Amino acid sequence: MSDEVSAVQVEGLHRVETRNAKGHSSHALLEIKYCRVAVLPSIGKRSRYPALHATAIHATERGQSTDRKPNKWKLITDSPVHSPRDAVEKLDWYAMRWEIEMFHKILKSGCKAEESRLRSADRLANLISVFCILSWRIFWLTMINRQTPDAPLQLRSPRLR
Repeated sequence: MSDEVSAVQVEGLHRVETRNAKGHSSHALLEIKYCRVAVLPSIGKRSRYPALHATAIHATERGQSTDRKPNKWKLITDSPVHSPRDAVEKLDWYAMRWEIEMFHKILKSGCKAEESRLRSADRLANLISVFCILSWRIFWLTMINRQTPDAPLQLRSPRLR
């Protein structure tokens, strides 16, 4: 599959903000390539299952960064990709994956949502609703702090004075 996408010409460029290990931000220019590919089932299952058709998207950083590893993303999607704008949309969805994972980590580990012993569905739904609000707030404060670590606390949250 990588060989097929490598043979395709660059369809577009996309600029993203990245951070190195020390948290310093910089911009990277990604070359976007995409093409339709057939994903075959394993040899033993080919008689029972058809090939799946998907779009492979490769985003590779143009140029070399000195303070971090270059960005190289390889995605496979069954969502339609007809233009570089569509490919960038799928890359943005992928980039949000880490934020979603962090939210779930706060919900599960921080709030210990899975350890509740409530027996009624209504009570459980109410508890999960409160946990989601709490988790979102913790997540939001974490993201604000990462974006502007030197900002005064009053600017981050007017209620925390």
